Amino acid sequence: MFHAWRAQRVITYAGYILGFPGDTPERISHDIRTVQQELPVYLLEFFILTPLPGSADHQALYKSGVWMEPDMNKYDLEHVTPGHPAMTSGEWQEIYRRAWDLYYSAQRIERIFRRAKASGIKPVRLLNHIPQFYFTFLQENVHPLQGGYFRRKLRRERRAGLPRENLLVFYVRRLREVVQTHVKLASFYLHLHRIRLRVERDPTRYSDAAIALADDGLLPTRLKQKVLAGVAA
Repeated sequence: MFHAWRAQRVITYAGYILGFPGDTPERISHDIRTVQQELPVYLLEFFILTPLPGSADHQALYKSGVWMEPDMNKYDLEHVTPGHPAMTSGEWQEIYRRAWDLYYSAQRIERIFRRAKASGIKPVRLLNHIPQFYFTFLQENVHPLQGGYFRRKLRRERRAGLPRENLLVFYVRRLREVVQTHVKLASFYLHLHRIRLRVERDPTRYSDAAIALADDGLLPTRLKQKVLAGVAA
């Protein structure tokens, strides 16, 4: 399927769920490397396995007496909410954070650009997508689906029980946050731009296992179950 999209010069992205019963930090790291090396996927987003209230998973865990987070605000696919047989909550949360850095390392980003070029996809098309997926998490500490290039915050909208901040204090701090965020965004964008130019100017023909494989028959069944495919044309 991924190769069929690649043949049409479509940028593919996938969602990856972390925290299945057999997962450990080491196994998750290994699986991410497998995806990087063997699947022609350009963009990857991560989710924490979450037993959403009302789902069969939530009911099964409840009946089994497994601990689950009582704060409903944390059931957002970004926070650990149930107990896990092989990881502590801290280990699980940490590998979720580290997964983004593992996948979007500088070396990996260069490989993404090179793979795109070799597949007939202009690397510049990825220049806006990578900050959207990675910088949002890196800077704002929220999942890309909750982010954007300008984060909207209103002084009057606070969690119940918290006092409303002083007008001057709020807007001075907010202005500082906006400036700092966009300076960092510009720096990150320039970093990607330099990598892209280096790749586009390199006449070397690029290939890797993901491009060479005719199908995904060698991909472990466990990964097939965990990778949810999507497309960003």
